Amino acid sequence: MLTLDAALHIPDYVMSTTDNEDIVLLNAQTNQYYALDEVGARLWGLLKDGKPLREIYQVLLDEYEVVPVQLEQDILELLNHLLENGLVESV
Repeated sequence: MLTLDAALHIPDYVMSTTDNEDIVLLNAQTNQYYALDEVGARLWGLLKDGKPLREIYQVLLDEYEVVPVQLEQDILELLNHLLENGLVESV
């Protein structure tokens, strides 16, 4: 089960580009595209910078008006989806 203490990284075969405040991801192995909204894009940028998940959680908690428990749940749900689609990997 994924937690905020998990270590994840972005594989070399995943490409990303910005579209206004959103990010579009491409898994080059499956040729599937994925779009992340503004908050997902912010999370992706922090992950791309090598930030640990707990630090990403704290940054998002500071930047957005959100209930802490809901933020943790949303982050883990998004990261599980990214894991299932090969856009991030466990280290």
